[in-house]
Amino acid sequence: MPSLSRRLLTLPLLALLGSGAGQGQPPTPTPAAQVAAPLPAARVAALDAALRAAGNAHVGVLVADAQTGETLYARRDGEAFTPASNMKLLSLGTVLDTLGGDYWFSTTVTRPAGTGAHADHLTLVGSGDPSLEAAQGEHSLAGLARQVYRSGVHRVDALHLDPHLIGAPAGTDESGWSVPVAERPVTGLTLNDPTAGEGQSITTTPDTRAALRRLGGVFRQELRRAGVTVGETVTVTPAPMPGVKMRPEEGVATTRSAPLLTLVQRALKRSDNVWTEQLYARLGVNTGTPVWRPASPRHARAQEERLLTAAGAPLAGLVVRDGSGLSGQDRLTPRLLVGLLRWTYLHAQPSGLTPLQAYRQRKNPLIEALPRAGTGTATRADTELGGTLASRLAGLDVRAKTGTLPGVSSLSGYLGLPDTRPGGGRVLVFSILMDRYAGPGQDLRRVQDTLLRTLAAPPAAD
Repeated sequence: MPSLSRRLLTLPLLALLGSGAGQGQPPTPTPAAQVAAPLPAARVAALDAALRAAGNAHVGVLVADAQTGETLYARRDGEAFTPASNMKLLSLGTVLDTLGGDYWFSTTVTRPAGTGAHADHLTLVGSGDPSLEAAQGEHSLAGLARQVYRSGVHRVDALHLDPHLIGAPAGTDESGWSVPVAERPVTGLTLNDPTAGEGQSITTTPDTRAALRRLGGVFRQELRRAGVTVGETVTVTPAPMPGVKMRPEEGVATTRSAPLLTLVQRALKRSDNVWTEQLYARLGVNTGTPVWRPASPRHARAQEERLLTAAGAPLAGLVVRDGSGLSGQDRLTPRLLVGLLRWTYLHAQPSGLTPLQAYRQRKNPLIEALPRAGTGTATRADTELGGTLASRLAGLDVRAKTGTLPGVSSLSGYLGLPDTRPGGGRVLVFSILMDRYAGPGQDLRRVQDTLLRTLAAPPAAD
């Protein structure tokens, strides 16, 4: 029984989707952008007028043809901005490319090998799954407790918690995982919190040990409910030391998450900061050594730079402080985001379809993981599909990521143009980054919406 998460497939997401890029071969480079094809002067003037409504905000915009790379409109697109949750486009896109859409997390319970109904301890081993529940369903601590009882273990003296791959409480240097801002501890053992998401309150100093003790208490309670007699002791085990022989353990219970693509879709549509940081931390685990090394921000950043290089996106101005965009020190450029989004459009589609066909048929899984504009909130399904764009831009084919911090508003993604337009049926890729604004965020969101409606207007509007 596995004690750590396993890959169902070892290829990155592009190989999963039939693009032909494998783990050991360089990804297909993004074709170079073609010579700029400016918009009509009247359309440019309308876009400039919309931007002036942002007042004294620092604004950067880049709009390009997703297929050809032609620049259609650009303003300060090479400058660096605080991206807020647009940071998730980079972090979660890299997680998918690196691990593959069918990757899953496991949480496992082990006991000392050779013990019977009475174990001196059980060890709960986590790999960073953000979706593990306390009691709901079988993918939960309650489900694990029931498995423990069915395995024949009916008495336990102590509980050990092993979260060492991600966020081991000891140390916050490159041997462990730390981010400057987090809503709660990022660790190998955590429980799903449905209240987390964009706009939630921020805690800058989450207490990892306290969170783990609470989780251990919940597991002890669920074991007792399942019929297992459990002692009071709950301890966090230290990370294994290289060369030190450990007492053999055997698995008695395990559960695994939904596929990674499903987890990423939820994190993007809801703009869930906690889930994003958990998934991003898994990106930082160095699996290239015989014994996996705990998550390191340095290793996660290296994976992001690898993807950006493959996408032909410029690294100038890039500053990474976390995965979610909660840090006000993160920096991205519109040029970088458009490069990344264009690469996603061209490469992350099933074999046999052109990028445009995949977009029209909603079969590019990375693009479909983004919030979809104008779905409304009449039903839960509508709300989940639309995410943070459910009540914006009705009538437009926009699939994009929002971003919000005080004084910051971002929107980057795709705008599908109607087939009835001359040259229509094409897709635009865009990035609108805004920061340093003293007014309410809704002002900036109105400017973004006006820009996109102006881009989507029929030629008669010129």
